[in-house]
Amino acid sequence: MKRNAFFQLVQKDDGVYLKSYPALDGGNPLSMDDIMKYFEQKKIMDVQLGDISDFVSEAAKKKNAEKKILSGSRLPENEYPVITVDSLKQFAKIRLYPPSNQGSRLSYSEIINRLEQNGIRYGILEDNIKILLKGRLYCTDVLVAKAKMPVHGADAQITYHFDVDKTCKPAMDESGNVDFHQLDMIENITAGQLLATLTPADPGTPGIDVTGGTLQPKKVKQLTLKHGKNIHLSEDKCEMYADVSGNVTLVDDTVFVSNQYEVPADVGASTGDIEYDGSVLVKGNVLTGYKIKATGDITVNGVVEGATLITDGKIVLKRGIQGKGQASLQAGGDVISNFIESANVICRGKIMTDAVMHSKIQAEDDIIVKGKRGLIAGGSMRTKTRIEAKTIGSTMGTMTELEVGVDPKITERYRILEKEMDSLASEREGLLQNVMLLKKRLEMKGKLDDEKMASLKRFGDRIKEIDTQLETDSGEKEFLEEELTKKENGKIIAENIVYPGVKMTISSVSNSIKSEVQHSAFVRDGADIRIRAI
Repeated sequence: MKRNAFFQLVQKDDGVYLKSYPALDGGNPLSMDDIMKYFEQKKIMDVQLGDISDFVSEAAKKKNAEKKILSGSRLPENEYPVITVDSLKQFAKIRLYPPSNQGSRLSYSEIINRLEQNGIRYGILEDNIKILLKGRLYCTDVLVAKAKMPVHGADAQITYHFDVDKTCKPAMDESGNVDFHQLDMIENITAGQLLATLTPADPGTPGIDVTGGTLQPKKVKQLTLKHGKNIHLSEDKCEMYADVSGNVTLVDDTVFVSNQYEVPADVGASTGDIEYDGSVLVKGNVLTGYKIKATGDITVNGVVEGATLITDGKIVLKRGIQGKGQASLQAGGDVISNFIESANVICRGKIMTDAVMHSKIQAEDDIIVKGKRGLIAGGSMRTKTRIEAKTIGSTMGTMTELEVGVDPKITERYRILEKEMDSLASEREGLLQNVMLLKKRLEMKGKLDDEKMASLKRFGDRIKEIDTQLETDSGEKEFLEEELTKKENGKIIAENIVYPGVKMTISSVSNSIKSEVQHSAFVRDGADIRIRAI
């Protein structure tokens, strides 16, 4: 076992001296902080800091340095143990300081008594204590007690017995026309059908800390089967069944079985805004200025004008959107529309349409623009995964921006984090300068007044807080950087042609199209965007 360099107090005729001993087996060199902490514990307060600093410097140059620090007689001092326990009480360490000449040594039983006095009663490592005493590993932290760690359990799990991510797949005929009337989007269930089962959480087994207290296992995620109307649970609350036949959906971990709310004509003056806990079917149009909010799917057989549609589920528009720059769609699932024009669309699923013109589109899954036209022209599109179309841009050079490979929320969080870290680093630099000035004054004068000592401590504590936060932020930043630089996530495909005026960004690498590109896929390759024939 390695041994750090250590110091010893030696009484001579003319006063008290510090004597150094070198490190062994790769141990750490002598530390001024270690000496100061010892003096503080032993209430040796009349020593000049400059003398200690000179002693440490001399000890770094030769094996056995000596330095007089006090006049008169101060000793003897006995062998002195400092016992530390981590904040979670998972381990205890002893740092043993040597006796002065004529001082006495501690025995094994005395060490055990000291541990008990400090509340350490479990997991004592007898062999380590014997090694400590046999080798007299002074000024070296030695593990002397270790907790019995808890056995962590497992989170609760829910298994759903229906398709929780129902995929809408519009049919396409041989001529390339997409039939938005024929959609496989409804999950039908029958009364009495098992919808979900719950596997309860395993809480794990507690451990024992070094004081004999309890070390709790990590908290496990407790879950319950959450549901709306027309559903019941088994007696043990671990199975969920449908009471009626209908359409089942999963919204924010809650299962709904409900009949669909139907609007027989337009959503407009005759209906007002619509808010419904379930799915909504509009057989007519949704007129400018009106709003539909639902927890289930929203299906519109007609045209959506400058209206607002908000849902936790899917949005299906069989004729499309003529948004007039006012339409806003927010979906927790997919958005399926015949076409999208002059609209703002945000969804957590994918987007499938025949054409997108002058719109702002943001999705977490694929954006597929295919059908007879398969056109993207004007506006912007952002998604983590893939954008696919027949034609991108126009002969008029319409500005069209496409971005793939990065979750837009990650980009925003990275920007905020960088700003926060810069601010903390600037604060730390200012504090560090103040600390250095005070320490320099301390070295010159040998002491500081109470106010300045308090400031020195306050500055040091704040630096530690900043270092902890910067370490946390740095870990998050590293994760976000990995996400931002992933190159396998993003792809842009143009089956026919990409016109000049199109700007593509793939995982933070951008490229503006200067000339027509045909039948190509665009992927990131290092710091470049590569064009590959399809």
